[in-house]
Amino acid sequence: MNYQQMTNKELKEELKKRKLKGYSSLKKTQLIEYLSTGIHPLKKALIPPKMAESETRDSSSGSIGYSPTILAATEELPINQIISGDCIKIMRSFPDGVFDCCITDPPFNMSRKKGLGWAFSSHVTMQEQWDIFAQDDYFQFTVDWITEVLRLLKTNGNFFVFGSFHCIFTIGFILQSLFNRRIISQIVWYKPNAQPNITCRMFTESTEFIIWAVNNESKKAKNWTFNYEVMKSMNNDKQMRNMWEIPLTKPSERKYGKHPSQKPLAVINRLILAGTNEGDLILDPFSGTGTTAVVAEQHKRKWIMIEKEDEYNRIAQKRVDEQFGKLFEDDSENNW
Repeated sequence: MNYQQMTNKELKEELKKRKLKGYSSLKKTQLIEYLSTGIHPLKKALIPPKMAESETRDSSSGSIGYSPTILAATEELPINQIISGDCIKIMRSFPDGVFDCCITDPPFNMSRKKGLGWAFSSHVTMQEQWDIFAQDDYFQFTVDWITEVLRLLKTNGNFFVFGSFHCIFTIGFILQSLFNRRIISQIVWYKPNAQPNITCRMFTESTEFIIWAVNNESKKAKNWTFNYEVMKSMNNDKQMRNMWEIPLTKPSERKYGKHPSQKPLAVINRLILAGTNEGDLILDPFSGTGTTAVVAEQHKRKWIMIEKEDEYNRIAQKRVDEQFGKLFEDDSENNW
């Protein structure tokens, strides 16, 4: 079989027949290599290198001035790949200052071991094991992963992080008080179709918050990316406000499987168009079912996703494969 004469679409169909996975973002030469050897050409990049004991970093110190890491250049990074594993350990294997932006939706610490339900709805409150922490453990966990994100972001790089009232004040305190990072804005995502309150003892929780921070000290932050005109054009030629009314994730966006806190494409779309440019490299250390990657693919951004739950990674890969197919289904003349 002459792989050189096959189109990208035909190469991917052949990979699919052989039940080989993870080929959505490979170039043509890499697709051919994968078919020829049966070994993923980026397999080595998907496995973060082990760090020597002398290179172990103490995230609890509050410092982000680290010595050089094992990886030395962005071309050695697993670009446009989903990595399965603990995000803190994996991020520690990446070099300093290589990402233009981080968009992420971390655990909120709102789950309970036994979720609550009620007679008039099939909805049950969050009871995911990965979202359950002791209070002190959650604070340290948040310090640790934010420490790594700030190390990996370029100076004045954008940092968008989701949270509810359960965690957003903790995240904001750590960014402002521990790291003295510039907070540009707090975006409020209003969900007009939010789930009803189960206990009937408080207001129906209908919002989430997004902290927009810049990776620099408050007085030094400058020249961060904000595509003002793009946001204005998306808002009937008026300034985009920080209150976004966007419904919960559509069923069509969950066709490959569900995540209890999956964000709508529309929300991530605004963040990526507002805070990044074509070719920028985006990090999501809690990538879930890959919404950040899907939108990044749509807008020609590069990305690296990290998620420790294999179930969600499988869903994310299917979504990325589908998006990649939409973008390049007629790329027979391109040597990707």
